[in-house]
Amino acid sequence: MVSDFSPDFVGIGAEKAATDWVAACLREHPEVCFSKHKELAFFCELDQHFLKVPYRQYQRGIQWYERQFRHCPAEKVKGEYTPTYLYSREVARRIHRHYPDAKLLVCLRDPVRRAFSQYLHDTRIGLIRGISFEQALAQHHSYVEKGLYSKYLSHYLEFFPSSNMLLLLVEDIKADKRAVVRALYQFLGLNDSGFVPPSLDTTPNAASRAPLSWLNYVLIHAEYFLRERRLDFLLNLLEDTGLRRAAVVFGCRTNRRPLAPYPPMQEDTEKRLRGEFAQDIDGLEKLLNRDLSHWKP
Repeated sequence: MVSDFSPDFVGIGAEKAATDWVAACLREHPEVCFSKHKELAFFCELDQHFLKVPYRQYQRGIQWYERQFRHCPAEKVKGEYTPTYLYSREVARRIHRHYPDAKLLVCLRDPVRRAFSQYLHDTRIGLIRGISFEQALAQHHSYVEKGLYSKYLSHYLEFFPSSNMLLLLVEDIKADKRAVVRALYQFLGLNDSGFVPPSLDTTPNAASRAPLSWLNYVLIHAEYFLRERRLDFLLNLLEDTGLRRAAVVFGCRTNRRPLAPYPPMQEDTEKRLRGEFAQDIDGLEKLLNRDLSHWKP
């Protein structure tokens, strides 16, 4: 079923790969209108964090999704960015089913650095508590799974032509932010003559810690408790009344302090992970037609 409404773009990944920066540079363009919230997670079939618990937002219906854009004027370029859309073939199928002409945005990062950044992030927001990076790797497959970019991009290429997909690398952003922004705007058909987004030279969502980590832990695991018992209607009620959003804002903005110095990763852990990712990186090099040897062992 194809809807009359269509987002012009959908950001699909990857998590902890400068997607906040990309979204900010898009949101600030005068010709763009974002959904109510950057990450709608509407098409997700699995929990965004551990990729195991079922996620039932899609059951709210496509009309709910389209209502998230009703504040957008018709002439604006509309879209959203949910970085965990990447990790599911079913999500690719769902997006294509409703919006086959949507343009897809993907930002990728060295998968080893991405995994460590996810660990720091998950510690801050309360998903995990009191365990090392090595223990987190052993307990949760998502830290490695979310870095298998070639594996999951291949699912999207089953449904969408490569011309509908813009692939960005964090290294390119660090090297020349203006060139990346120009490529982003041109891909979406935006006027980029002279416009400089205020967020161009910022570093959104830098590594941080939570002074009240136990409180974040209670809040996020209460949500898991409800979801696992199929009490999603309570979560939807909290979201519709703004209470869930208030809790997220508290955890993401108020209950956080800069993380300094940035902690190191154990050398043997990094070496092992680079070996685990090597085969998938080979596939990604072919997809991108680009040398990524600096990501390998």
